[in-house]
Amino acid sequence: MLLRAFLAASAALLTSPTTSFGADTAGAGWGADFVRPLSFQAAFASHDTLSNGNRVVFDGSLVWIEQDDGTVLATLGQVPFATFASFVEVDPTETFVVLGESSSGNLFRVPLTSPGGILVPFANLSSNYDLAYEPGGATAIVSAATCGSDCGNALYRLDLQTGVATLVAAVDGPSGPVAISALGDLYYATQSYVFPTPPGSVSIVRWSAAQLASGPFPLSQGQAVLFRGGLDGGSSLALDLGFGHLFVGDAAFGGTSRVIELDRQGALVGEVASSLDYLGKVELLDVPGAGTLSAFQPTGAQLQYRTTDFNQGTSQLVRVSPRRPQLSAVQNGDGTMTVSLTGGTPHTLGFVIVGPVALYSPIESAYDLGGYLLWTGLPFANLRRVGIQPPLDGNGAGSFTFQNPPPIQGTRVIQVLVRDAQGVFRGASTAVTN
Repeated sequence: MLLRAFLAASAALLTSPTTSFGADTAGAGWGADFVRPLSFQAAFASHDTLSNGNRVVFDGSLVWIEQDDGTVLATLGQVPFATFASFVEVDPTETFVVLGESSSGNLFRVPLTSPGGILVPFANLSSNYDLAYEPGGATAIVSAATCGSDCGNALYRLDLQTGVATLVAAVDGPSGPVAISALGDLYYATQSYVFPTPPGSVSIVRWSAAQLASGPFPLSQGQAVLFRGGLDGGSSLALDLGFGHLFVGDAAFGGTSRVIELDRQGALVGEVASSLDYLGKVELLDVPGAGTLSAFQPTGAQLQYRTTDFNQGTSQLVRVSPRRPQLSAVQNGDGTMTVSLTGGTPHTLGFVIVGPVALYSPIESAYDLGGYLLWTGLPFANLRRVGIQPPLDGNGAGSFTFQNPPPIQGTRVIQVLVRDAQGVFRGASTAVTN
Protein backbone atom coordinates (compact mmCIF):
# COMPACT_ATOMS: atom_id res chain seq x y z
CA MET A 1 0.00 0.00 0.00
CA LEU A 2 2.78 2.46 0.85
CA LEU A 3 4.18 2.03 -2.68
CA ARG A 4 1.05 3.75 -3.93
CA ALA A 5 1.94 6.85 -1.91
CA PHE A 6 3.55 8.58 -4.87
CA LEU A 7 5.08 11.82 -3.71
CA ALA A 8 6.61 13.36 -6.79
CA ALA A 9 7.72 12.80 -10.33
CA SER A 10 11.08 14.40 -9.79
CA ALA A 11 12.06 17.32 -11.97
CA ALA A 12 15.71 16.44 -11.28
CA LEU A 13 15.80 14.06 -14.25
CA LEU A 14 18.89 12.11 -15.14
CA THR A 15 21.09 12.70 -18.19
CA SER A 16 21.95 9.68 -20.37
CA PRO A 17 25.21 9.42 -22.32
CA THR A 18 25.27 10.53 -25.93
CA THR A 19 24.18 8.00 -28.54
CA SER A 20 25.85 9.73 -31.49
CA PHE A 21 28.67 8.01 -33.40
CA GLY A 22 30.14 9.88 -36.32
CA ALA A 23 27.38 10.86 -38.73
CA ASP A 24 24.93 8.44 -37.07
CA THR A 25 22.62 8.51 -34.06
CA ALA A 26 21.05 5.54 -32.25
CA GLY A 27 17.35 5.61 -31.44
CA ALA A 28 15.64 5.08 -28.10
CA GLY A 29 16.27 1.58 -26.77
CA TRP A 30 19.41 1.12 -28.91
CA GLY A 31 23.11 1.85 -28.57
CA ALA A 32 26.18 1.82 -30.80
CA ASP A 33 28.58 -1.10 -30.41
CA PHE A 34 31.17 -0.73 -33.16
CA VAL A 35 31.95 1.05 -36.43
CA ARG A 36 34.01 -0.76 -39.06
CA PRO A 37 35.36 1.34 -41.97
CA LEU A 38 35.60 -0.73 -45.15
CA SER A 39 38.63 -0.88 -47.42
CA PHE A 40 38.72 1.07 -50.66
CA GLN A 41 38.23 -2.15 -52.63
CA ALA A 42 35.13 -3.07 -50.61
CA ALA A 43 33.69 0.44 -50.36
CA PHE A 44 31.25 -0.03 -53.24
CA ALA A 45 31.11 -3.83 -53.21
CA SER A 46 28.22 -6.00 -52.04
CA HIS A 47 28.70 -8.27 -49.04
CA ASP A 48 27.11 -10.72 -46.63
CA THR A 49 28.31 -11.49 -43.10
CA LEU A 50 28.97 -15.05 -41.92
CA SER A 51 28.16 -16.34 -38.44
CA ASN A 52 31.86 -16.25 -37.50
CA GLY A 53 32.12 -12.54 -38.34
CA ASN A 54 33.90 -12.96 -41.67
CA ARG A 55 32.37 -11.46 -44.81
CA VAL A 56 31.80 -12.67 -48.35
CA VAL A 57 32.46 -9.73 -50.67
CA PHE A 58 31.69 -9.26 -54.37
CA ASP A 59 32.91 -6.10 -56.12
CA GLY A 60 31.51 -6.97 -59.53
CA SER A 61 34.70 -8.69 -60.60
CA LEU A 62 36.21 -10.68 -57.72
CA VAL A 63 34.55 -12.68 -54.95
CA TRP A 64 36.46 -13.17 -51.73
CA ILE A 65 36.15 -13.92 -48.02
CA GLU A 66 37.64 -11.40 -45.63
CA GLN A 67 37.97 -11.06 -41.89
CA ASP A 68 36.12 -8.30 -40.11
CA ASP A 69 39.25 -6.13 -40.24
CA GLY A 70 39.41 -6.51 -44.04
CA THR A 71 42.19 -9.11 -44.20
CA VAL A 72 41.51 -11.31 -47.24
CA LEU A 73 41.30 -15.01 -46.34
CA ALA A 74 40.41 -16.59 -49.67
CA THR A 75 39.48 -15.68 -53.22
CA LEU A 76 36.43 -17.65 -54.36
CA GLY A 77 36.41 -16.67 -57.99
CA GLN A 78 36.19 -14.05 -60.69
CA VAL A 79 33.47 -13.18 -63.19
CA PRO A 80 34.47 -13.08 -66.89
CA PHE A 81 34.17 -9.29 -67.15
CA ALA A 82 33.61 -6.34 -64.80
CA THR A 83 30.00 -5.85 -63.68
CA PHE A 84 27.93 -3.93 -61.15
CA ALA A 85 27.39 -6.11 -58.08
CA SER A 86 23.80 -6.14 -56.88
CA PHE A 87 23.68 -8.60 -53.97
CA VAL A 88 25.53 -11.28 -51.99
CA GLU A 89 23.49 -13.78 -49.96
CA VAL A 90 25.01 -16.76 -48.14
CA ASP A 91 22.68 -19.76 -47.77
CA PRO A 92 21.40 -20.58 -44.25
CA THR A 93 23.78 -23.56 -43.91
CA GLU A 94 26.75 -21.39 -44.95
CA THR A 95 27.70 -23.90 -47.64
CA PHE A 96 27.46 -21.62 -50.67
CA VAL A 97 26.71 -18.05 -51.67
CA VAL A 98 24.51 -16.66 -54.43
CA LEU A 99 25.80 -13.52 -56.13
CA GLY A 100 23.90 -11.19 -58.39
CA GLU A 101 25.15 -8.61 -60.87
CA SER A 102 22.86 -6.16 -62.63
CA SER A 103 25.04 -5.30 -65.65
CA SER A 104 24.13 -8.51 -67.50
CA GLY A 105 21.71 -10.01 -64.98
CA ASN A 106 23.83 -13.06 -64.20
CA LEU A 107 23.45 -15.06 -60.97
CA PHE A 108 26.32 -17.20 -59.62
CA ARG A 109 26.14 -20.03 -57.10
CA VAL A 110 29.58 -20.28 -55.49
CA PRO A 111 30.67 -22.83 -52.85
CA LEU A 112 32.38 -21.17 -49.87
CA THR A 113 35.21 -23.63 -50.43
CA SER A 114 35.61 -22.66 -54.08
CA PRO A 115 39.26 -22.75 -55.21
CA GLY A 116 38.84 -19.66 -57.38
CA GLY A 117 38.87 -19.38 -61.15
CA ILE A 118 36.34 -18.01 -63.62
CA LEU A 119 32.75 -18.24 -62.38
CA VAL A 120 29.99 -19.59 -64.62
CA PRO A 121 26.45 -18.17 -64.26
CA PHE A 122 23.78 -20.65 -63.23
CA ALA A 123 20.84 -18.31 -63.94
CA ASN A 124 20.08 -14.95 -65.51
CA LEU A 125 17.52 -12.40 -64.32
CA SER A 126 18.16 -8.93 -65.67
CA SER A 127 18.18 -5.96 -63.28
CA ASN A 128 18.31 -8.27 -60.27
CA TYR A 129 18.39 -6.46 -56.92
CA ASP A 130 17.94 -8.81 -53.98
CA LEU A 131 17.46 -12.43 -52.92
CA ALA A 132 15.92 -14.11 -49.87
CA TYR A 133 16.00 -17.84 -49.08
CA GLU A 134 12.74 -19.70 -48.57
CA PRO A 135 12.26 -22.14 -45.65
CA GLY A 136 14.11 -25.37 -46.35
CA GLY A 137 16.79 -23.65 -48.41
CA ALA A 138 16.03 -25.38 -51.73
CA THR A 139 14.61 -22.26 -53.35
CA ALA A 140 14.93 -18.49 -53.01
CA ILE A 141 12.93 -15.46 -54.09
CA VAL A 142 14.76 -13.02 -56.39
CA SER A 143 13.64 -9.45 -57.03
CA ALA A 144 14.46 -8.48 -60.62
CA ALA A 145 12.97 -6.00 -63.11
CA THR A 146 13.34 -8.37 -66.06
CA CYS A 147 10.86 -6.63 -68.37
CA GLY A 148 13.06 -3.55 -68.79
CA SER A 149 12.59 0.05 -67.68
CA ASP A 150 9.34 1.65 -66.48
CA CYS A 151 7.34 -1.57 -66.72
CA GLY A 152 7.35 -2.88 -63.16
CA ASN A 153 9.27 -5.45 -61.17
CA ALA A 154 9.02 -9.22 -60.89
CA LEU A 155 9.61 -11.69 -58.08
CA TYR A 156 10.90 -15.10 -59.11
CA ARG A 157 11.28 -18.40 -57.31
CA LEU A 158 14.78 -19.65 -58.06
CA ASP A 159 15.62 -23.34 -57.84
CA LEU A 160 19.06 -23.32 -56.24
CA GLN A 161 20.12 -26.61 -57.83
CA THR A 162 18.94 -26.16 -61.40
CA GLY A 163 18.88 -22.37 -61.70
CA VAL A 164 15.34 -22.48 -63.11
CA ALA A 165 13.40 -19.31 -62.24
CA THR A 166 9.58 -19.22 -62.06
CA LEU A 167 7.57 -15.99 -61.90
CA VAL A 168 5.56 -15.78 -58.66
CA ALA A 169 4.57 -12.09 -58.38
CA ALA A 170 4.51 -8.85 -60.35
CA VAL A 171 4.65 -5.42 -58.73
CA ASP A 172 4.78 -1.77 -59.69
CA GLY A 173 8.00 0.26 -59.85
CA PRO A 174 11.66 -0.73 -60.13
CA SER A 175 13.18 -3.65 -58.24
CA GLY A 176 13.26 -3.52 -54.44
CA PRO A 177 14.31 -5.63 -51.45
CA VAL A 178 12.67 -8.83 -50.21
CA ALA A 179 12.52 -10.74 -46.91
CA ILE A 180 10.91 -14.07 -45.99
CA SER A 181 9.59 -15.12 -42.59
CA ALA A 182 10.23 -18.44 -40.88
CA LEU A 183 6.75 -19.52 -42.01
CA GLY A 184 7.38 -18.50 -45.62
CA ASP A 185 5.54 -15.17 -45.83
CA LEU A 186 7.11 -12.80 -48.37
CA TYR A 187 7.75 -9.11 -47.62
CA TYR A 188 8.58 -6.60 -50.35
CA ALA A 189 9.38 -2.87 -50.28
CA THR A 190 7.82 -1.08 -53.24
CA GLN A 191 9.88 1.49 -55.14
CA SER A 192 9.26 4.70 -57.09
CA TYR A 193 10.48 5.61 -60.59
CA VAL A 194 10.88 9.21 -59.39
CA PHE A 195 14.39 10.14 -58.23
CA PRO A 196 14.99 11.04 -55.52
CA THR A 197 12.21 8.94 -54.02
CA PRO A 198 9.30 11.20 -52.94
CA PRO A 199 8.75 11.23 -49.15
CA GLY A 200 6.13 8.76 -47.99
CA SER A 201 5.95 6.92 -51.32
CA VAL A 202 7.38 3.54 -50.26
CA SER A 203 5.21 0.74 -48.85
CA ILE A 204 5.96 -2.71 -47.51
CA VAL A 205 3.54 -5.38 -48.71
CA ARG A 206 3.23 -9.03 -47.72
CA TRP A 207 2.03 -12.20 -49.40
CA SER A 208 1.27 -15.22 -47.21
CA ALA A 209 3.09 -18.53 -47.40
CA ALA A 210 -0.16 -20.09 -48.63
CA GLN A 211 -0.29 -17.65 -51.55
CA LEU A 212 3.33 -18.39 -52.44
CA ALA A 213 2.60 -22.11 -52.33
CA SER A 214 -0.57 -22.20 -54.41
CA GLY A 215 -0.91 -18.89 -56.31
CA PRO A 216 -2.62 -18.19 -58.66
CA PHE A 217 0.63 -17.07 -60.31
CA PRO A 218 1.76 -14.51 -60.93
CA LEU A 219 0.44 -12.91 -57.78
CA SER A 220 -0.35 -9.21 -58.07
CA GLN A 221 0.51 -6.36 -55.75
CA GLY A 222 -3.23 -5.98 -55.14
CA GLN A 223 -3.32 -9.49 -53.68
CA ALA A 224 -0.73 -8.57 -51.06
CA VAL A 225 -1.55 -7.12 -47.65
CA LEU A 226 -0.27 -3.62 -46.90
CA PHE A 227 2.10 -4.20 -43.99
CA ARG A 228 3.39 -0.62 -43.64
CA GLY A 229 3.00 2.46 -45.82
CA GLY A 230 4.27 6.01 -45.87
CA LEU A 231 8.01 5.30 -45.79
CA ASP A 232 10.57 7.60 -47.39
CA GLY A 233 12.73 4.80 -48.79
CA GLY A 234 13.31 1.07 -48.82
CA SER A 235 16.85 -0.04 -49.57
CA SER A 236 16.96 -3.20 -47.44
CA LEU A 237 14.74 -5.52 -45.41
CA ALA A 238 15.88 -7.83 -42.60
CA LEU A 239 13.44 -10.00 -40.67
CA ASP A 240 14.15 -11.41 -37.21
CA LEU A 241 13.08 -15.03 -37.72
CA GLY A 242 12.77 -15.55 -33.97
CA PHE A 243 10.58 -12.74 -32.67
CA GLY A 244 9.27 -11.59 -36.05
CA HIS A 245 10.12 -7.89 -36.09
CA LEU A 246 11.05 -6.37 -39.45
CA PHE A 247 13.95 -3.95 -39.85
CA VAL A 248 13.83 -1.57 -42.79
CA GLY A 249 16.55 0.49 -44.42
CA ASP A 250 14.53 3.69 -44.90
CA ALA A 251 17.18 5.26 -47.10
CA ALA A 252 17.23 8.76 -48.59
CA PHE A 253 19.65 10.30 -51.08
CA GLY A 254 20.81 13.71 -49.89
CA GLY A 255 18.87 13.48 -46.63
CA THR A 256 18.72 11.51 -43.41
CA SER A 257 18.54 7.72 -43.78
CA ARG A 258 17.09 5.57 -41.02
CA VAL A 259 16.84 1.99 -39.91
CA ILE A 260 13.36 1.52 -38.45
CA GLU A 261 11.84 -1.35 -36.49
CA LEU A 262 8.33 -2.63 -37.24
CA ASP A 263 6.53 -5.11 -35.02
CA ARG A 264 4.69 -8.23 -36.20
CA GLN A 265 1.61 -6.17 -37.07
CA GLY A 266 3.54 -3.54 -39.04
CA ALA A 267 3.32 -0.92 -36.28
CA LEU A 268 6.31 1.37 -35.88
CA VAL A 269 8.35 0.50 -32.80
CA GLY A 270 10.86 3.27 -33.45
CA GLU A 271 14.05 4.36 -35.08
CA VAL A 272 16.99 2.02 -34.58
CA ALA A 273 19.53 4.48 -35.97
CA SER A 274 19.80 7.39 -38.37
CA SER A 275 22.62 8.47 -40.64
CA LEU A 276 23.52 11.43 -42.84
CA ASP A 277 25.08 8.94 -45.28
CA TYR A 278 23.14 6.71 -47.65
CA LEU A 279 22.01 3.51 -45.94
CA GLY A 280 22.45 0.14 -47.65
CA LYS A 281 22.26 -3.42 -46.42
CA VAL A 282 20.77 -4.27 -43.01
CA GLU A 283 21.83 -7.54 -41.34
CA LEU A 284 20.92 -9.34 -38.12
CA LEU A 285 23.69 -10.94 -36.06
CA ASP A 286 23.79 -13.23 -33.02
CA VAL A 287 25.67 -12.24 -29.88
CA PRO A 288 25.77 -13.95 -26.46
CA GLY A 289 22.64 -13.52 -24.37
CA ALA A 290 18.98 -14.52 -24.28
CA GLY A 291 17.46 -11.27 -25.53
CA THR A 292 15.73 -10.76 -28.89
CA LEU A 293 16.43 -8.10 -31.48
CA SER A 294 14.05 -5.37 -30.45
CA ALA A 295 14.28 -2.02 -28.70
CA PHE A 296 14.75 -2.05 -24.90
CA GLN A 297 15.52 -5.79 -24.76
CA PRO A 298 18.37 -7.54 -22.91
CA THR A 299 21.56 -8.58 -24.71
CA GLY A 300 21.26 -11.39 -27.24
CA ALA A 301 21.20 -9.97 -30.77
CA GLN A 302 22.82 -7.26 -32.84
CA LEU A 303 21.94 -5.30 -35.96
CA GLN A 304 24.50 -4.27 -38.55
CA TYR A 305 23.88 -1.73 -41.29
CA ARG A 306 26.01 -0.25 -44.00
CA THR A 307 26.37 3.41 -44.89
CA THR A 308 28.11 5.01 -47.86
CA ASP A 309 29.35 8.55 -48.41
CA PHE A 310 29.32 8.79 -52.20
CA ASN A 311 31.06 12.16 -52.15
CA GLN A 312 34.03 10.80 -50.21
CA GLY A 313 33.94 7.31 -51.72
CA THR A 314 33.82 5.61 -48.31
CA SER A 315 31.64 2.98 -46.66
CA GLN A 316 31.36 1.63 -43.14
CA LEU A 317 29.52 -1.05 -41.20
CA VAL A 318 27.80 0.10 -38.04
CA ARG A 319 26.73 -2.35 -35.32
CA VAL A 320 24.06 -1.49 -32.81
CA SER A 321 22.18 -3.55 -30.26
CA PRO A 322 19.24 -3.14 -27.88
CA ARG A 323 19.78 -1.25 -24.63
CA ARG A 324 17.63 -2.26 -21.71
CA PRO A 325 16.40 0.60 -19.49
CA GLN A 326 18.29 0.74 -16.22
CA LEU A 327 16.71 1.24 -12.81
CA SER A 328 18.47 2.42 -9.65
CA ALA A 329 17.20 3.18 -6.16
CA VAL A 330 18.34 5.35 -3.24
CA GLN A 331 16.89 5.15 0.26
CA ASN A 332 16.55 8.70 1.60
CA GLY A 333 17.04 9.80 5.20
CA ASP A 334 13.43 10.90 5.57
CA GLY A 335 12.02 7.40 5.08
CA THR A 336 11.37 7.75 1.37
CA MET A 337 12.99 6.01 -1.58
CA THR A 338 13.82 7.58 -4.94
CA VAL A 339 13.87 5.28 -7.96
CA SER A 340 15.50 6.56 -11.14
CA LEU A 341 15.16 5.28 -14.70
CA THR A 342 17.49 5.82 -17.66
CA GLY A 343 17.18 4.58 -21.24
CA GLY A 344 13.48 5.07 -21.97
CA THR A 345 11.83 6.88 -24.86
CA PRO A 346 12.06 10.67 -24.50
CA HIS A 347 8.91 12.53 -23.52
CA THR A 348 6.85 9.46 -22.64
CA LEU A 349 5.54 8.01 -19.38
CA GLY A 350 7.01 5.05 -17.54
CA PHE A 351 4.71 2.53 -15.86
CA VAL A 352 5.70 1.05 -12.51
CA ILE A 353 5.05 -2.61 -11.68
CA VAL A 354 5.94 -4.46 -8.46
CA GLY A 355 5.93 -7.94 -6.97
CA PRO A 356 6.97 -9.75 -3.79
CA VAL A 357 10.68 -10.32 -3.20
CA ALA A 358 9.91 -13.81 -1.91
CA LEU A 359 8.86 -14.88 -5.41
CA TYR A 360 11.67 -13.18 -7.30
CA SER A 361 14.29 -15.16 -9.24
CA PRO A 362 17.52 -13.61 -10.54
CA ILE A 363 17.09 -15.80 -13.63
CA GLU A 364 14.48 -13.90 -15.58
CA SER A 365 11.72 -15.30 -17.80
CA ALA A 366 10.41 -13.68 -20.98
CA TYR A 367 6.66 -13.25 -21.49
CA ASP A 368 5.50 -12.60 -25.06
CA LEU A 369 2.96 -9.79 -24.84
CA GLY A 370 2.56 -9.39 -28.57
CA GLY A 371 4.46 -6.20 -29.29
CA TYR A 372 7.37 -6.97 -26.97
CA LEU A 373 8.92 -9.45 -24.58
CA LEU A 374 8.51 -8.64 -20.88
CA TRP A 375 11.61 -9.83 -19.04
CA THR A 376 11.17 -10.24 -15.30
CA GLY A 377 12.28 -12.46 -12.42
CA LEU A 378 8.75 -12.42 -11.01
CA PRO A 379 5.92 -14.78 -11.93
CA PHE A 380 3.70 -12.96 -14.41
CA ALA A 381 0.59 -13.63 -12.31
CA ASN A 382 2.18 -11.85 -9.33
CA LEU A 383 3.02 -8.58 -11.09
CA ARG A 384 1.01 -5.61 -9.86
CA ARG A 385 0.64 -2.06 -11.12
CA VAL A 386 0.81 0.67 -8.50
CA GLY A 387 -0.53 3.73 -10.32
CA ILE A 388 2.83 5.46 -10.78
CA GLN A 389 3.71 6.72 -14.27
CA PRO A 390 6.84 8.88 -14.03
CA PRO A 391 7.36 11.34 -16.92
CA LEU A 392 10.59 10.95 -18.86
CA ASP A 393 12.64 13.89 -20.12
CA GLY A 394 14.30 14.51 -23.47
CA ASN A 395 16.98 11.94 -22.61
CA GLY A 396 14.45 9.24 -21.73
CA ALA A 397 15.19 9.52 -18.01
CA GLY A 398 13.01 10.19 -14.99
CA SER A 399 12.49 9.39 -11.32
CA PHE A 400 9.81 9.00 -8.67
CA THR A 401 9.79 9.02 -4.87
CA PHE A 402 7.56 7.10 -2.47
CA GLN A 403 7.22 6.42 1.24
CA ASN A 404 9.46 3.49 2.21
CA PRO A 405 9.68 3.14 6.00
CA PRO A 406 11.72 0.33 7.62
CA PRO A 407 8.81 -2.15 8.08
CA ILE A 408 8.35 -2.58 4.32
CA GLN A 409 11.91 -2.17 3.14
CA GLY A 410 13.26 -5.14 1.17
CA THR A 411 9.85 -6.69 0.56
CA ARG A 412 9.09 -5.61 -3.02
CA VAL A 413 10.77 -5.82 -6.41
CA ILE A 414 10.21 -2.82 -8.67
CA GLN A 415 10.42 -2.53 -12.46
CA VAL A 416 9.31 0.11 -14.93
CA LEU A 417 7.67 -0.62 -18.27
CA VAL A 418 8.69 1.72 -21.08
CA ARG A 419 6.71 2.85 -24.10
CA ASP A 420 7.52 3.79 -27.67
CA ALA A 421 6.79 7.28 -29.00
CA GLN A 422 3.22 6.18 -29.84
CA GLY A 423 2.57 5.18 -26.22
CA VAL A 424 2.75 1.40 -26.76
CA PHE A 425 4.62 -0.71 -24.19
CA ARG A 426 7.88 -2.08 -25.66
CA GLY A 427 10.06 -3.29 -22.78
CA ALA A 428 10.80 -3.51 -19.08
CA SER A 429 13.67 -2.10 -17.05
CA THR A 430 16.04 -3.94 -14.81
CA ALA A 431 14.78 -4.53 -11.28
CA VAL A 432 15.47 -2.93 -7.90
CA THR A 433 14.34 -3.83 -4.40
CA ASN A 434 12.62 -1.29 -2.20
